[in-house]
Amino acid sequence: MEESKNNTEHNRIEDIKRRLYDPNDSTSDHRHEGVLHPQNFKVADQWKSVERDMTMKKPKTSFFKKFFIVAFLLFLGAIGFAYYMYSNGGVTVSSDKIDITVIGNAFTKGGDELPLQIEITNRNNANLELADLMIEYPRGASDNATDVVRLDRDTIGTIAKGTTVTRSVKVKLFGDEKSVRNVKVALEYHPEGSNAISTKEKLYPVTISSAPVSIRIDAPDQATSDQPISFTITTTLNTTLPEAGSVLQVVYPNNFVFESAVPAPSVGRSVWSLASLTQTTPVTITVNGRLVGQDGEQQVFHVYAGTTSATDLSVVNVVYTSLLDTITITKPFLEARILVDNIDQASYTVTGGETVNADIEWSNNLPTRITDAQIIVNLSGNAFDRTAVNALEGFYDSANHRIIWDKNTISELASVEPGASGSVSFNFKPNEYVGTRTNVKDPQVSLDVSIRGNQPSLGSTFSNVDNFAKKVVKIASDFQIATSASFFSGPLPPKAESETKYAVTWTLSNSVNSINQAQARAVLPIYVNWVGPKTTSSENISYNATTREVIWNIGTVRPNTGFDVNREVSFIVAIKPSLSQVGSVPQLMKNLYLSGTDSFTRTLLKSSRNPITTLLTNDPNFKAGNERVSN
Repeated sequence: MEESKNNTEHNRIEDIKRRLYDPNDSTSDHRHEGVLHPQNFKVADQWKSVERDMTMKKPKTSFFKKFFIVAFLLFLGAIGFAYYMYSNGGVTVSSDKIDITVIGNAFTKGGDELPLQIEITNRNNANLELADLMIEYPRGASDNATDVVRLDRDTIGTIAKGTTVTRSVKVKLFGDEKSVRNVKVALEYHPEGSNAISTKEKLYPVTISSAPVSIRIDAPDQATSDQPISFTITTTLNTTLPEAGSVLQVVYPNNFVFESAVPAPSVGRSVWSLASLTQTTPVTITVNGRLVGQDGEQQVFHVYAGTTSATDLSVVNVVYTSLLDTITITKPFLEARILVDNIDQASYTVTGGETVNADIEWSNNLPTRITDAQIIVNLSGNAFDRTAVNALEGFYDSANHRIIWDKNTISELASVEPGASGSVSFNFKPNEYVGTRTNVKDPQVSLDVSIRGNQPSLGSTFSNVDNFAKKVVKIASDFQIATSASFFSGPLPPKAESETKYAVTWTLSNSVNSINQAQARAVLPIYVNWVGPKTTSSENISYNATTREVIWNIGTVRPNTGFDVNREVSFIVAIKPSLSQVGSVPQLMKNLYLSGTDSFTRTLLKSSRNPITTLLTNDPNFKAGNERVSN
């Protein structure tokens, strides 16, 4: 029963589904059964007119759309113009269509002429007008970009389209072996129908197969401060000298003291001529000097071969080749330091006959013991007096002009431990030249100190360790002035409130060295007046009324002045004493001061003389009592 009921329901559903999808079904009644939520909508009467206006009005075009349209039109115009120009034979010039080809050897010897052929091809469809070819290359071996050789501008003119122009040039390159030098080729032109200037450039690298001149420096790697060193420079010619005036220049470090060279320099102390240099005969130069510096400092020597400029013969202008060498300053193993009057410097200035005290401070800088140490001072020079030496603890060998200290005189020198130090002393007197005529030039005493010892090594052998030091004691010239006065006119003895005139004379003396920029000056008291020079003289003497100074500008004073030649000046002064000076001996002139520079020692020499009074000790006619002012 239940099953029959289910079948009936199923058939009814299927029947409804069939009628639902059957387009010809007319039995079904399609009607609304009801409305859940009824709503009323009011429609405006003008709806249709508004809709009609909206459909008829066009929207505005945006800015970006307009820009795109304009750009597109311009693009089409450009394509059209290019097509027109191409189809009608329009002209365009591009530097990419200009070919510069350099034909020549990529290797050359420094200083040799290198021929180059330059081809310029114009592949443009237009001419190149007012074309100029410019060539430049390094002047010497340096890499200074501004130091170049510029050949004369080659005016080509017009290079027609599709044609090739050829030019030949010769260049001369310098540099070290295997260095590369660039030849710069530039074409300057105007595109046809244009005033614009364009340039096409090309670099042509050339390798230097060998420098025209080779330099070799033979020098020690290390040197002790203030010790003699020497180094040798050998110059070899590989090809031919490019210039007739070729030279070799050595640039020394600041701390190098030049002493001598073999052969002697041709200019100054650092330039040698290479005129004798050939491929079979090198030029060898040996330089001697000293390096002064601190332990570990590196001193660099630069050597250049080349030509000098016409205006300055001391500097290499065009460099063929160059080389540098470095020497390191090291601390000496066994050190000796000379102090003169407790001062350590290269040279000293003393006066003749003065006692000079010297000390030698020594020390062992090795990490090992030194045995049998010995210190020797050699004294020499044209001012050395071998009879005036005091060796103190050492032994003075007068025959050989030296003082020796060893274990026999100082026991601690028998064995010097690492870091041990000590000192020895001596003194001497150089020759005195006061009041004597001499032919000695540049008087000096040289102190050469050597210290040596044995350093024990393996077994019973010893290696010698030594060190040298040198000092120079220069003798200053004895530069003096003498004064005198004599009665000239008026009452004698001088009378109060009356005028008496005196003649004053200044006389120079000088011993061994020339004196430069010499001058003497003195002040007159307020009661003394300047009258003027006594006689006509070539000497430059004047009076400054403001400062009341009498000034003698002496200038240069030769050696042996007062013996070979006399230098003096005389002038007149007038004294008018006051009643307050009755019975006194008044001054005619206050202290006299003399100054000048010693040309050898480079020191300023100064001296002074006491005031001149009316006590005329140098006047042979003077009588005692005439010096005091009377009433």
